[in-house]
Order: sequence, then C-alpha cells, then structure tokens
Amino acid sequence: MAKHMKNLAEFLKNYSCHSHISNDLAIRSCRCLDGLPEAFCSDLVYIALVSDLPDSLPLSEAVNLLLIGDKELPRSYGMENKINWIVCDPRLVTLPKLINLTEEFFFEELTLYQYKEEMIRALDDPDAMKKMLEVTFKYVGNPLRVIDSAHNPVVSCWGEEQLDEPQWMEYKENQTFSQKYNDICNADYAFQRHMLNSPTPYIMNYPEIYKHRQRILRIRQSHMNIAFVSELEYNRPFTEFSSEILQIFTHFAGIRLCNDGHFYCSYDSPLSEIFLYVLKTQQPNPEKIRQLMKKSGLHFKKYIYLIYITDNDLFDSREKMVYICTLLNKFFIGGLTQMFEGKTVILMDSDQCTRSPLDDDRLQNFLQILSSNHLFAGVSRAFLDLSQAGHALEQAKKAFEFSRQKKGLGQLFYYEDYILEDLAETYLLQNPPVHIVEPGIHDLIEYDRLHSTALMESLTCYLEHQLDLHTASDCLHIHFNTLKYRIQKIKDITGLDLNKIDIIIRVRLSLIILKAIE
Repeated sequence: MAKHMKNLAEFLKNYSCHSHISNDLAIRSCRCLDGLPEAFCSDLVYIALVSDLPDSLPLSEAVNLLLIGDKELPRSYGMENKINWIVCDPRLVTLPKLINLTEEFFFEELTLYQYKEEMIRALDDPDAMKKMLEVTFKYVGNPLRVIDSAHNPVVSCWGEEQLDEPQWMEYKENQTFSQKYNDICNADYAFQRHMLNSPTPYIMNYPEIYKHRQRILRIRQSHMNIAFVSELEYNRPFTEFSSEILQIFTHFAGIRLCNDGHFYCSYDSPLSEIFLYVLKTQQPNPEKIRQLMKKSGLHFKKYIYLIYITDNDLFDSREKMVYICTLLNKFFIGGLTQMFEGKTVILMDSDQCTRSPLDDDRLQNFLQILSSNHLFAGVSRAFLDLSQAGHALEQAKKAFEFSRQKKGLGQLFYYEDYILEDLAETYLLQNPPVHIVEPGIHDLIEYDRLHSTALMESLTCYLEHQLDLHTASDCLHIHFNTLKYRIQKIKDITGLDLNKIDIIIRVRLSLIILKAIE
C-alpha cells in the first residue's frame, strides 16, 4: 500500500501538525534538507527547520516538506501549489525525533513489502495456509486463526504458549463455537451488517465471554465469503499497521483457497446452521437441535434419508462445487442441500421406510444428473431423528466406498446393500476371522481345491441373488438344474441347512469376511 503525504500528516497528528497539501503525492522515503539541492524529487519528503528555509524555493517540480515550526513559515510557501508542507510544533518534537518518527513511518512500508515477499514464497509451500499464517503471526504478534464460511477450523497459530482465552481453546477442542458465543453474535446486529457489507476488519468486544478483544476479517473470492481470519488482542494492542497486514493476508489466502473444495459460500441460514451443527458435532445436544428446528421452522416426515454426493475426489474448483450444489438444491425442492467438507450432502424425508426416498420417475432424473456431471451418490438407511445425521453420513460414505471396493457399476449406491460388508469390516478390526467363519466353509474350499470345482463361486452368487436359482444360474452362465445340483452338493459337504435364515446370514458373513482377507 503506497504512502502519501496525507498519510504522513495523519501519522504525526499528535505533534500539533498544520499542513498544506495541494497534491497528495506518493512518497517512498525521507531526506534531511541540508542546503538546497539542484532539483527536488517529488517522491521524497525533505525534513528541515522552518528557519533553514529560504523565503522561496526554486521549483521545477513538486516538493514535499516536513518542517519544525521554530519560526513562521514564509507566506510564499502557502501560496505555491507545487509545495506540500507539514509543520510540527517545536515544543512537542525535536529534529532528531522527527527524523526517527519519519523513518518509522517508512519502515512500515518497507515491512509490508518484505511481508508480501514472504507470503508469495509461502504460496508455493505444500501446507500453504499454515505457512502463510505462521508468517503473518511473526508480523502481527497476536494469536490468529482461520475458519471457513461454515465455521469449520482451518488453521491456527499462536506460538508455543498455552493460550489464556477459554472461548478460543473450547473452539479448538470441540471445533464449534459455544452457545454463549453464538447467542451474542446473533444479537450483535452491527457485527452482522459489517460482515455482510464491509471489507474492513471488525473489532469484537464481548467482555462477558472474552478476556480479550478480537478482530475479524472475511476472506472473499468472486464476491463470496469463503473464510474468516481472526486476531486476538493478546500480546500487542491492535494497530492500523497490523490491520493492513491482515488485509494483505486475506488477499493471499483468497488466492490460495479459491480452487479448494473445502471453501465455499455459506448462506448462514437457520437451515444451514442446524444441518452443519449436527454433521460437525459427534454427540449433538438434543435440546439444541430442538431449539434450532423451532427457530428454522424445520419439520420432517416420519423417516429421514441422507444422500452423499461426490466426484470421487474433492471438486476441482469452487465454481463447479457451487454449480453442483445449486443444481441439486433445485432438484431436491423440499429437501435440505448443503456443502460439507467439499462434498454435497442432502437431507430428504419420506412417510415410508423404503430403500430409496425417490419415486421411479425422480430416481431416473436423479441418475441422469449424476451421470451427466460425472458424480456418484451414496444413500443412507432411513433414520428417525436428525441427531443421527452424522451416523447417516458415514453410512452414505460407506455405500460409495464399498461400491468402489467391489467395482460396482453405476452412479448410485445404497448402504442397505452393504450392511453385512460393514458388519464384517467392523468385526475384523478387533477379532480374527476364525471366530466367525463357518467351519463347513473351509471344507468347501478344500473340496474345490482337490477337485478343481467352483462350488464356492456358485454359493456366493446364489446368496448374492437372494437364493434365486434362475437369476443366479443366468449370472453363472450355467443351466438351472446344474446350479440346483451344486447347491445340494454344497449342503452335503458343509452340513449347512441353507433353508434357515440364521444359517444363511452366517454363511453370507463368512463369505464376505473371507473375501475381505484375501
């Protein structure tokens, strides 16, 4: 940010300055006026006593003077438009002190230049946001943190010491603001207006919950809020200089984050607030959920479903992400669509507990949207309470992940189809497979090995197709009677009665576990 003569006058305002600035020229440095130079440089400030000046100056271009008024300034200096002057009270400042003050004024400009150079280098760091905040902390000297527009933590920096600010420590631990903080912010209309309309920092002073003031500034890209940076007035008082540092940081942070799928425009509606609270909190408070639902006017039918939309990786640009979210929001009218962790998450409700919350026609249209935009979707089981949305999100994610493991075809996957796979995977995390695999299955594996048969393959296909001999035989490309004979042979070898539901479930789990440990 370039320095100007009016900036210098403001900087020296405590020294009873009088000024005459016809041309607010940009200035880069200062020099003592020791005799009259042959020519003046218009981007320098010349420091002198008024008594050292001649009655008039030989001018070829504009000149900037910083003076100590030890005598009255000649009248010609006030009438010449090419002369910009600032006169300080000699009772308040000496010439050496004025020189030091002016050097300090220009030092800030040099420091800002150095800071920008370090930020440019930090942009190329693999962990750029962390590095940029560390650089900023070095210049600002106060604790800093960045959160995204949905209030998820991004990065923080306050050095080695334990931070004595309970609200910041609670947020770091729980990754969510306290209810007291939310209530106070919601009641602070000046803060709400400022964050919507102003690009400048806002100083939040809430002594009832904060030990220190904090300064907050939004990070924007393409006219959207994508994140916020906060500074705590902890080690040093807030200054205009540190405010400039923060504004430069937001510029570089915006460049770094503009194509990162984790950062997006949050509309901060009551619906978004409740959805994000439930998804982010491991154990949501039921009473808080009820309060937020009442505030938002949100009501669900008997059953709720969660749909997880992904492109198999983070969206490659925020523009695509916002486009997809907007498209799906229009398609799922009556549902709740939200970006979360760089993905799209949708809540839908239904009067009936079915595999899919969409009827046939809408399901086909949804599949077309997924296919044409190269997207995939996982669908949770039906659940009854919004507080279970976090678990439902895990189910929807697992539906997609299990489909990838099995090389499933299509764009849409249901957790209903992978419940046994999830049970088996969870079991294997803490138990050896020998305790759950049916002993008779090992006999079948050995029989296949000795006789070069494919009875295990036939059994797996038979169970995957719900004991439907016709469908399974078509899948195996064998005759119906051939498969019927093989199933009887399997019963004889294993001693398992495949007409009993509990045995069928145990065998199915056994096959899934054996597949998982291959």
